[in-house]
Amino acid sequence: MGYAALVSLRLTIERILNASQIPFLPPSEEIIPLVKKGVESIECLLRTLSGVNSDDDGQKSEAVIKKIIEAARRLEDTIIESHSYRWDFESDKEVIYSAMAVVKEIKGTLRNTTLWPQEEVKHEPLRVTVQYAFHVVRTLERLFTAEDNSKSEGVKAVKVEIREAAFRLEDVLESAHVSDQHFLSKSQTRDGDDHISDLAMEVGKETFFFLETANKILKQFDNLLQQPEDDNTAVVLSRTDHIEAKKAKIFGLDHELIQLKDRLLKEASHPLDVTTIVGMAGIGKTTLAREIYDDPDIVSHFECRAFVSIGPEYALKRIKKSILAQTNPEVDEIHIQDEELLDSELLLRMRSRRYLIVLDDIWDRELWHLTWWVSPSKCDGSRIIMTTRLEDCIWPCEGFVLRKRFLNQQESWLLFCENVFGGDHSPCPPELEKAGRKIVKKCEGLPLTIIAVARHLCDAEKTPEYWKQAKRKVYTSIISEDKATSQVLYRSYDYLRQHLKPCFLYMGVFPHDSDIAASKLIKLWCVEGFLALHETNPSINAMVYLEDLVSANVVKVRQHSSSGGIKTCNIYPVFWHICMREAGEQKFFHVIDSNGNQGIESQRRHCIHNNVLLGIKDVHKSMTSISNVRSILCTGPHHQYPVPICLGFSLLRVLDALTVRFYGFPSEVVKLVRLRYLAFTYNGNLPASISKLCNLEYLIVRQYLSILSSGARRPYLPKEIWDMQALRHLQVMGSDLPDPSYDGALLPNLSTLSGISARSCTKEILGRIPNLNKLGVQIELALDVDEPMPCFEHLSSLHKIESLKWSIVNPNMKVVVPPLSFPVFPPSLKKLTLSGLRLPWEMMIITAELRNLEVLKLQCYAFQGRVWKMDDEIIFWPKLRYLLIEDTDLEEWYVSGCFDSLKCLSLRHCYKLKEIPQQIVCIEHLGIELDDCNNPSLMASIKHWAKKRVGSRKLRVFVKFSADDRKLKS
Repeated sequence: MGYAALVSLRLTIERILNASQIPFLPPSEEIIPLVKKGVESIECLLRTLSGVNSDDDGQKSEAVIKKIIEAARRLEDTIIESHSYRWDFESDKEVIYSAMAVVKEIKGTLRNTTLWPQEEVKHEPLRVTVQYAFHVVRTLERLFTAEDNSKSEGVKAVKVEIREAAFRLEDVLESAHVSDQHFLSKSQTRDGDDHISDLAMEVGKETFFFLETANKILKQFDNLLQQPEDDNTAVVLSRTDHIEAKKAKIFGLDHELIQLKDRLLKEASHPLDVTTIVGMAGIGKTTLAREIYDDPDIVSHFECRAFVSIGPEYALKRIKKSILAQTNPEVDEIHIQDEELLDSELLLRMRSRRYLIVLDDIWDRELWHLTWWVSPSKCDGSRIIMTTRLEDCIWPCEGFVLRKRFLNQQESWLLFCENVFGGDHSPCPPELEKAGRKIVKKCEGLPLTIIAVARHLCDAEKTPEYWKQAKRKVYTSIISEDKATSQVLYRSYDYLRQHLKPCFLYMGVFPHDSDIAASKLIKLWCVEGFLALHETNPSINAMVYLEDLVSANVVKVRQHSSSGGIKTCNIYPVFWHICMREAGEQKFFHVIDSNGNQGIESQRRHCIHNNVLLGIKDVHKSMTSISNVRSILCTGPHHQYPVPICLGFSLLRVLDALTVRFYGFPSEVVKLVRLRYLAFTYNGNLPASISKLCNLEYLIVRQYLSILSSGARRPYLPKEIWDMQALRHLQVMGSDLPDPSYDGALLPNLSTLSGISARSCTKEILGRIPNLNKLGVQIELALDVDEPMPCFEHLSSLHKIESLKWSIVNPNMKVVVPPLSFPVFPPSLKKLTLSGLRLPWEMMIITAELRNLEVLKLQCYAFQGRVWKMDDEIIFWPKLRYLLIEDTDLEEWYVSGCFDSLKCLSLRHCYKLKEIPQQIVCIEHLGIELDDCNNPSLMASIKHWAKKRVGSRKLRVFVKFSADDRKLKS
């Protein structure tokens, strides 16, 4: 991962050059006495000066002032040196601050004197060298990006070399903990001589080594890029995606073949019609295209046809010559070398004929703009079929898109048996069927893997024991050892753009069968330094990266969010195993196991899929032997009992131990000053020393179990939390923010605050978080106490907030308590979630002014009462796209206006609701989700109003009952 290593190094250098104070030397025992002595010397000289009569003895006065200035300069140098140290004692800090005040006063008093010496220009050659290294890193980044698709072995070797050099420099830079202003900090020896610190010398040594390596690599790149590339040497690739597919019986294509055939044969509304077949590698796009291409009706309908396989590295001239040769056999395409002659020949031969051209396996959207030479002008009805595994390559103009689906279980079984046993007359023996069906299930409906596994089993022992072993080795052995299949799958990774590769590989740190929360994945990408292109708004751009991976059909969306984005996702199993293999080879991450952990010493990220392993002595020993670990990721299932975690890694950036329970606060954590992401499960209070983590951006602490007893109050976070200026995300369940401890207290970068109670929503606290974008308020009521509704009065001052969740976790449903004040919500809100508030439906008017609201969730009796009648004269939520009503006693709902923008209405556990208003049902693009809403009159009203809808679009209704889930699980 040469590119990822460069990005990480660049971010490290940026932090060093821009940080206000990053300590890197151990505190010197001489500094504090020197500072005290310097202050005493100045005070003595000031007393001497006050006793001199400047009118009588000007020369003596001038001499004393000169001594004062010299003493102030020496003291200032000592203070500057002290900035490079980490001071743990308040008394030492006070000495430094007092001395700074003395120097400032001297400078202010004597600022006009000519006795101050001229400021010398201090050259910092090492700092300048590191700045130069930064620019070299940027150059290499751009170069690697430009060479995205280069598969030259020379380029690959170069990337490995620069990765190692970048790792070495980053290790020594972060170990040094240097600051920007005092990069060449000098420590004084006892005899007063200055010398460069050993750490600074090591930084210089590694910086020069990196620059030498970079210069050598840049020269190598120049030589590689100067080699001419002959257009005719690029080959229109022969495809292996549909390995032996033409020889096998086709399953699961009937409906898709009918769709395509109708599309190709129907009367055309445009002179040229384009169909795109899109889907992941090995799903059968080429097989489908070839099947329709060879269909007798298609053959007779089109006057000429051509089927061309493109591939990721194509030559446009070869494509044109191949089309010309297939559509005009009499043309000698070998002798047509002139590009203009080739184009004119294509136009001449195809302009007056109805043709079908299949462009198979497209990787480059530029081919959209290169189809002018097949655009007919005289004969309507010509067709182009494109197949691609990339959503970005779908034809952008009017056309038909067919997304190739996976095979279902029955289709998969039939394809498997066809390739193992050779036809319908040789069914699977009963003793093999159970193991066989489990093998097929692991293939998850992907024809490529089904055929590859079937081909392996066809020549292997046909015994239950062997097939049980095969089930465990579908991906780790059978698929990975099938070179043709592996090549097809690996291409999807190999041709990802450089900035997407580390993001894709990183998903392998999660177990292959887990659903990954997109929000968590994005946070981790941000702190790991993968967002090289757009760092001003990292979360938004990280979501773009994730969408690009979904578009490349290597990542699948498991669940969409209420706003239409990605909520959870995971990686396709065939690619997860590629991630594991590639991550090991690229030194990207290592999965801890109980089998010796060979090669762990070279890995910078350790992930644990089974937390029990942390308790094994040998595993613990192997982990503690590494010094340059940057990330520890416990991504397996939750473990309810404490297990020991190695925390002696001074360079650690990420500690994700959310699935590990801590009984006591891990004190070693506060020594990890490079941490940017910290997540763990802990029920106690955070210590004040947490503020030592000055680089921490994400702090997430969850409670294992929490029951609030009568009279109990939630604890506050330590007041030192206001010193953690780098925080972007703060989620500490069960604790509140304290009042700011000093006037200048501010959390300028904090955009997400979650897990607090209403006590933290004061004007004093919220006013110190100016860029808050997302707020989650969780109110826990004691089981035997009825508290009035906390007020919302200060929320309206949050001008940048877009998402608000306000919930009472355990509301008392027997008592209705009115709110203390009339809630006023910030007008900037786009997403609002209310839960357990028990407000009357009449108070829904408080949300009517939210003109930007797109998502509204009303959960667990957020509002209660039999009837909700929306005011005729008020326009509610003109931009609302998603509305959820969950757990309510609502029976009648009356609407006079309409929600033109509403895309989804979700009703969950609304057992008493009798009908959905006509104005809602008749929204054109609406989809309705019903979850455990079993009132017969509700379904009857939907069917009734659906008949009165205007337009051709049918109403989409999804019905789900929890009883059905129980049946499926049983």
